[in-house]
Amino acid sequence: MYKLIITMLLTLSSNVLASKENSHDELTVTLEQIRIKNDIPSMAVAIISSGEVTYIKGFGFLDEMQTQPTTDESLFRIASISKLFTAQAVMQLVEDEKLGLNEKVGQYLPSFKNSNITIKQLLTHSSGVSDIIKPVNFEEKRSVYSYLDLVNNSISNNIENKSFEYSDTNFNILGAVISAVSGKKYEKFIYDNILKPASMKKSNYFDGINAYFAEARPTHEGKLIDEVDKRPYDLSFNPSEGLVSNVHDLSQWLKLTLANDSSLLKERTYKEMLAPQIKTSWGEIYMALGWQVYKSKDGNVARHPGSIRGYKSLVLTYPHSKNAMILLTNSSNTPRWEVAKLITEILKQSSEW
Repeated sequence: MYKLIITMLLTLSSNVLASKENSHDELTVTLEQIRIKNDIPSMAVAIISSGEVTYIKGFGFLDEMQTQPTTDESLFRIASISKLFTAQAVMQLVEDEKLGLNEKVGQYLPSFKNSNITIKQLLTHSSGVSDIIKPVNFEEKRSVYSYLDLVNNSISNNIENKSFEYSDTNFNILGAVISAVSGKKYEKFIYDNILKPASMKKSNYFDGINAYFAEARPTHEGKLIDEVDKRPYDLSFNPSEGLVSNVHDLSQWLKLTLANDSSLLKERTYKEMLAPQIKTSWGEIYMALGWQVYKSKDGNVARHPGSIRGYKSLVLTYPHSKNAMILLTNSSNTPRWEVAKLITEILKQSSEW
């Protein structure tokens, strides 16, 4: 009887492994077909199932001559996924009682001393601040303080609109708050408190000197975007869109986040960050603290897409089951929602999700 039970368990385990291998093969074929169909030169995907990385792969090439294959460590501009790191940093300071969600930003930034905007309103894109001031090239060396003055001068001191309006400016202001409260440059704080603990060894921010420059160059419809049309690297925009990373590093960070790991935040803080705060203009999606959240037939979803000229990205998670996907591409025409749907269908069919 004992031998029979062992045999049955081994057979079941073997069938599960075979099913997973088949689904991963199907996933690879499907993703490559999407890449080719949509003229995406370089793409990388990571899958987390029940809190563990079960699939991670690069597709296509980093160069026009197709001599440098994309890998799981190839660097991309991850665009607005950067906001999740800013949000976690803010919540670390809240945990340390150095910052309050309902406190006014003017307590920390002289440029906004007459403003009624709160930290929470910035985190939930409900401050009423629009993206009027645009990024400039790094070579122009516009300081963060100059940027903040421009932002403050561009808005009314009595902003009436407190409804949802997605804005990079909200998180750029939060980046300056992080720096003011911590006494460190924003990039240094993120490195010390998130990138390093999460073992994100290749991820960082471009500063005009170091090597953290996206290896996957921006494209549209399969063609490189001209230098003059590229989205500038602007120090002031690092908190909203500046992180350069890869799916390997991001998967390490996301595993910790899904596990409510104490190296980044307390368990109650992770949960607080996922609580819906304000309804967006995107159907049934709500803004939480940094995350975009909604209910699906498969459970609660927390996500954040990223998009700047020549790049599209996505982090999509099911926090309860600790399942997630990460998608990075160097193309403006990536159908990321179609990709996310197909990944979900394939993994559900194999019972991996």
